[in-house]
Amino acid sequence: MACAALTGLQVGAAMVASGAAVVDTGAGWLGFLRYAVALLVLVPLVLARRGPAIARADLPGLCLLGIGQFGVPIALLNLAVILTDPARVALVFATLPIVTLLMGRLLGRPPLGTTAVAGMALTIVGVAVLVGIDGLTGRLAPDDAWGLAAAAAATLSIALCSQLYGRYLRCYGVVRVSALAMASALLPLGLLAAVEGAPEPVADWPLDTWALIGFVGLSSGIAYLGWLFALDRLDPARVTGYLALSPITAAALSVAVLGTPLTVSLVLAVGFVAAGLVVLSHPAAGRTARRVLTQQDAAAQNAP
Repeated sequence: MACAALTGLQVGAAMVASGAAVVDTGAGWLGFLRYAVALLVLVPLVLARRGPAIARADLPGLCLLGIGQFGVPIALLNLAVILTDPARVALVFATLPIVTLLMGRLLGRPPLGTTAVAGMALTIVGVAVLVGIDGLTGRLAPDDAWGLAAAAAATLSIALCSQLYGRYLRCYGVVRVSALAMASALLPLGLLAAVEGAPEPVADWPLDTWALIGFVGLSSGIAYLGWLFALDRLDPARVTGYLALSPITAAALSVAVLGTPLTVSLVLAVGFVAAGLVVLSHPAAGRTARRVLTQQDAAAQNAP
């Protein structure tokens, strides 16, 4: 639970740090450097692991998943924090558990229980409050809308890829699959960085910007391992519920560090999202899925 909570805190802090660094680096360079540094955390673990080599036939699928899991989303999230407040981006991204569950249902996974649906509804209400109130009061500029759309697209991409990783993880293990996925994401992010360029020449980036890049990269690598550690020991519904800490962290840091005004819509939205993810993290949220899987396993064992 401590690892899951720290991951939620890291996601929110990384959103704010990215919002501060991306002004100098641009979305492409920040994404490339973030996962280049994060990959350094995984390389020693990959070298220490033993197991079957990744089959050539699985390499294209894993590379595409890596691009969809890390490359495309991080570019979209970095673009989002340029266009709108990092706390809003973190709030939309905090719906990842619900979006992942819905994506799984569309792909034929076990149905959601009543508790999970209640959590999903609360979270959707939170995002609707944020977008609706700010839009009606004129605080939601066109750039904000595009930023929220980019954050939503990033969330959908990660949710879809998360549902498709299962077979590869069972065959090759979490560490090697994660390292290959991150390495695959460096190519599109590097191309984006080359095409987009940086708002400021790399030689002119201040030490503060390099410090933020180092923090985002190292914390991403460590937090990803902590996230997987938690998933290996707790029910996934409980673990993902801790992402509720990300918008709260981003909002608090945005107000304290960046001077972002604290609006009523943001407070209400964070409350709804936090409540929804707490409900979703309750063990009852996963009971229906586990019961269906148990029945399917029993039927498979009894089949002639």
